[in-house]
Amino acid sequence: MNIELRRKLFHVFSILLWLLPLFLLPKPLLLLLCLLVILLNLSLVFKLGKDRLKPIYDLIYYFEREKNFEKPSIQALWLNLGVFLSFLFFPKECSAVGVVITAVGDGFAGIVGYHFGETKIGNKSLEGALAFFVSTGLVLFPFLGPKAFLVALTGTLVELFSKRVDDNFLLPLVGSLVACL
Repeated sequence: MNIELRRKLFHVFSILLWLLPLFLLPKPLLLLLCLLVILLNLSLVFKLGKDRLKPIYDLIYYFEREKNFEKPSIQALWLNLGVFLSFLFFPKECSAVGVVITAVGDGFAGIVGYHFGETKIGNKSLEGALAFFVSTGLVLFPFLGPKAFLVALTGTLVELFSKRVDDNFLLPLVGSLVACL
């Protein structure tokens, strides 16, 4: 299995895991858990305790792009910051939507774009963008009805055009916001 497929499959399943504490923990414990995960991410990005945490770093490097080896887990840090703010500012039903579009939409966009993306839009592909829109719309439709496609379209545009701010940070926030409208 190539690195990009391995990364995106891990991306989908690991982000969806945030749904468990979102619905099972009271909000103060949920926010505390988020802060602890963010602290762990920071320690990984700055390589604190790298010798003692070798198995964790080995796992991260297994799923990490080579370009991120200098700051391992940096994209996970951006994601977890976005998830934390989503959990802090939005009701859990809306936050769940933000988590789902980040996991499913970004995951499928990456897989399809990497393997089938031929029509480039910046550093992304039209095929990946369509995969984002379709996968997110279909997954959310049973819960949101037609509004799912507005969420999917907004997420697709964030995925395509976020340049200065990491899409892993923006997607949970934008998805949660649009779900609450």
